[in-house]
Amino acid sequence: MRIRSALGAGLIGLTLSLGTMAAPAQASIPSWCSGGDDWADGRTYGAACDVTFAYYARVTCSNGTTTKTARGTTTNDNRWSYAYCTAFGSGYRIVGSGSPVKA
Repeated sequence: MRIRSALGAGLIGLTLSLGTMAAPAQASIPSWCSGGDDWADGRTYGAACDVTFAYYARVTCSNGTTTKTARGTTTNDNRWSYAYCTAFGSGYRIVGSGSPVKA
């Protein structure tokens, strides 16, 4: 009975810790990004701003030992720009939060 309880508690703890690692913090949209919106899923960060000048999505990615910056395509006018951590390999995930950046 004790083994079963210990296994159950361990699985719950593992599930909670993995859930925390998979959900990156959302960025705060900068004031220049009027009508802005952003989205992330742990490996991809996207941003859209209702502005006429150019911007792109940027996010920091890590595989645990190496950190790299992913940059999305340059766009404008409320179009989405996506920065992909998987561009560096399947083991890279978002660390911290992403942000739209003026181009």
